[in-house]
Amino acid sequence: MDGRAVRWQQHNDERRRRIVEAAIVLIEEEGPQVSLQAIGERAGLSRSVVYRHFADRRELDVAVQTHILEGLWSRLLPSVELRGTVRETIEGAICVYVGWAVAHPRLHQLADYDTATDGQGPLQEGIDMIAARIGEVVLGAFELAGAEVSEADRAAADPLIYGLVGMIFGTVRRWVHLGEQIPDADHLVGLLTDSVVVLIQSRARSYGLELDPDVPVEQLVAVG
Repeated sequence: MDGRAVRWQQHNDERRRRIVEAAIVLIEEEGPQVSLQAIGERAGLSRSVVYRHFADRRELDVAVQTHILEGLWSRLLPSVELRGTVRETIEGAICVYVGWAVAHPRLHQLADYDTATDGQGPLQEGIDMIAARIGEVVLGAFELAGAEVSEADRAAADPLIYGLVGMIFGTVRRWVHLGEQIPDADHLVGLLTDSVVVLIQSRARSYGLELDPDVPVEQLVAVG
């Protein structure tokens, strides 16, 4: 690619970025149903230019959703790390997600929308990634406590953890949709944390472990 082609590509990338960022600002202000005309005007571009960079509204929605979710995942993934106690790890991750949903309810509405026809849109890809990370953390806690986790156990954990993550996302989705914030965010985080802890303790017992969710990780190693 020569210098002219590189500059043209950079120009196009900059316009796409402006369009996506304008769409996000308008969604925060007015909701997901903002028009392409309004998005173009906010970006300082005509509607025809918007269509030059995005074939249709669905393609733009996917780009916007991807941008929104990348922001969420960049905050959420670092919080899914086994440190402190098991409860603190779970509560910290859920708190990040609920806090983001509270701060950006309209972005959450669009981010939660499945824009893919094949079931593998940005939301689904992100949930898969989060589920895999949580699975690593949970099984890691079991191993630290002395459990022998087989390959079969790891395979069985995948759908279980995936369902657990789906429960969390589904609960927050409904809570945001109702818009009343009853219970309040702190209570919702507590309820979700308790639900996840109970499930993890139940699985730990299948390994003959009594996993105390309030014991620091370094003590789990000592106990194991």
